[in-house]
Amino acid sequence: MDKNTLLEDRTHGDTMFPLKIYTVDYLDGDVIFNWHWHPEVEFILMEEGEAVFRLGTSTITLKKGEALFVPSGELHAGYPSNQNQFTFHAIVFNISLVSSHMYDTIQSKYIDPIKSFNSISPLIITCDDPQGKNMINKLTTIKDHYFNKDETFELLIKGQLFLLLAEILVFHPLQPTYEKGDITDLAKLNRLKLVLQYIDAHYYEKLNIHELASLIQMSEGHFSRFFKSLVKMTPVEYINTVRVDRAAKLLKETQKKIIDISMEVGFDHPSYFIKTFRRQKKCTPSQFRQDI
Repeated sequence: MDKNTLLEDRTHGDTMFPLKIYTVDYLDGDVIFNWHWHPEVEFILMEEGEAVFRLGTSTITLKKGEALFVPSGELHAGYPSNQNQFTFHAIVFNISLVSSHMYDTIQSKYIDPIKSFNSISPLIITCDDPQGKNMINKLTTIKDHYFNKDETFELLIKGQLFLLLAEILVFHPLQPTYEKGDITDLAKLNRLKLVLQYIDAHYYEKLNIHELASLIQMSEGHFSRFFKSLVKMTPVEYINTVRVDRAAKLLKETQKKIIDISMEVGFDHPSYFIKTFRRQKKCTPSQFRQDI
């Protein structure tokens, strides 16, 4: 996935049919995809192997034949599971695809609440019960229509999405993701979003722990423990991940010199940039550019 910003600014599909399916079977360094969020709804359908997904403060291992519902606005990331091979399909769509042209009961009762962050929680979908099997079958049908490009495939996909969302709302009713007893988790995630967005906007500058901790009024020690408990990286490791991702994009899309790219993304010393890039991408910047 393109990680140009923590809040993805890419268009999934197009304005006429805002849905796209991404097939993912590779690692981006040590991760599948880094922390991000988007206003679109997402389903992750595991086809082979297994992978670990972080959603807010929860960790979920998704196995072959299972699926994951990621609501709008949910902060999430993906990681390999013990270096096992994996293949999954990420079905990402804007809820406007199933919105009513006129404001009606369907729009007010179901679609608008689904669009609102903290109105519905993530859901693991398994084949352990008939309802789960039905939802997995619908996701598989959507995926097949999308890649086969059947005649009227857009209409067929839209119909399946209505049926799928109806089943989710029957067996997973709309309710606040974070009840009163879990408000601490919501506060943690809002603080984390603030820090990640700041890093994303200032990654090319000199960043230090004191500066980041001050954003959310924490001591440096408390902040470092807080950050690692959620992101599973130290702040410096995460900052370097963002910088390497930006460098990889520049290596792909420009002919800029590697030394210039290293400085542009925030590394003071080219040797440290090359060492960090190699550790994350398993190759040097030069090899990465040659393999494009």
